[in-house]
Amino acid sequence: MRRVALVFPYFRTRAATEMLLPPLGVATLAAHLRRLGVETRVFDCTFRTFGRLRAELRSFAPDLVGVSSMVSHTRNTFRIARMVRAELPHALLVAGGPLPTVFPRRYAHDFDVVFRGEADLSFPRFCRDYVEGASSVAALGELALDGYDGLFVPNHGLSVDNRVVHCDERQLAGFPAPDRTDFDHAAYQDAWLEATGARVTSIIATLGCPFACEFCSKPIFGNVVRRRPLDAVFDEIDRLWALGYDGLWIADDSFTLDRAYLAEFCRRMARRPVWWTCLSRADAVDAELVRLMADAGCRRVYLGLESGSQKTLRLMNKRVAVEDGVRAVHEYRAAGIEVAGFFIVGYPGETESSIEDTLELALALPLDEISFNVPYPLPGSALFRRLGGPDDGRDWTEENEVTFVYPSEFDADWLRRRIAGTMAAFAARR
Repeated sequence: MRRVALVFPYFRTRAATEMLLPPLGVATLAAHLRRLGVETRVFDCTFRTFGRLRAELRSFAPDLVGVSSMVSHTRNTFRIARMVRAELPHALLVAGGPLPTVFPRRYAHDFDVVFRGEADLSFPRFCRDYVEGASSVAALGELALDGYDGLFVPNHGLSVDNRVVHCDERQLAGFPAPDRTDFDHAAYQDAWLEATGARVTSIIATLGCPFACEFCSKPIFGNVVRRRPLDAVFDEIDRLWALGYDGLWIADDSFTLDRAYLAEFCRRMARRPVWWTCLSRADAVDAELVRLMADAGCRRVYLGLESGSQKTLRLMNKRVAVEDGVRAVHEYRAAGIEVAGFFIVGYPGETESSIEDTLELALALPLDEISFNVPYPLPGSALFRRLGGPDDGRDWTEENEVTFVYPSEFDADWLRRRIAGTMAAFAARR
């Protein structure tokens, strides 16, 4: 039996901002691969060391190693690729995820193949065909490579650049649930218990976001919102409850946008002993829907309020008003739902005065949690294109909230002091 290894290259850092959640992307790929009869193992590095990963990969001896990569995983991704080359020289190396989707050529030297976009259907077929047919890098060209959406191969004498696709709702309805067999559930639950007193895990119900905030990058799920069937969503929730989880982080970019879908979710969720949290836009709900969410066990909502300045919100192309955020916070709090507010300060084109407006708003609202970040030009975002990308001399892969990775007109030390003062005032108020 030939084997496929899927690697999630995040090693726990214990940073103050860490939010440990199992990688649902590789779990979904594993489910598709196993449905096709391919022996597959997920190597989630969250609770592993690099040495343990090396030993376990060597023992598993896969014919193909797929690594899921994003900006903050860049260093680990290429370190793992070099290790696989040394320890498993005959394995085909495949990169996928947000950063390979945006910059596939950056992976061409260290990886044999790149998959871009939603490769949930094409990547598993490719793996099956490779391990059953070609099964060697030299014979890669024997496959019908033009039939795998998202495939990019610029080496080994090949030139493949297939279209990037997004699955429609009909296709999503046929997806298996993410296969969580290989995750260390005890470790995840212990970490969450220590941090919050609850056992929390993640789930995704909808894909895509129709908005175009300048700082946001969405190379995988794109602009079109697609909904998973709620029957499938609740089958998954029931399985998670059976595994011992009692809280859900709904990881959708825009879970509250579809009113009818959200209302039906709330009606079904009200019958289950699981509480949940989610992201929401400030202008996405009204008091009636908020009450439904509260009755269904919604414990906390995370709002991207971003700024207390309307001018800055326009710079961000946020397409929301400051007043919308104020109203939303009060509506959620009135229903008994906690609210966390995300803010961005030091945005290109704003002023110190608008930063002060944002800090003042954060303290004026009845928020349960606040966080501040400086702009981060994610590859694939309009902000990345406007700024010309990050400064090559600065590290943009670290978990750091107040470090500019591009030339900024703002003094980072001043911002750190103002943020620290605001956080201290917030803590004192609470």
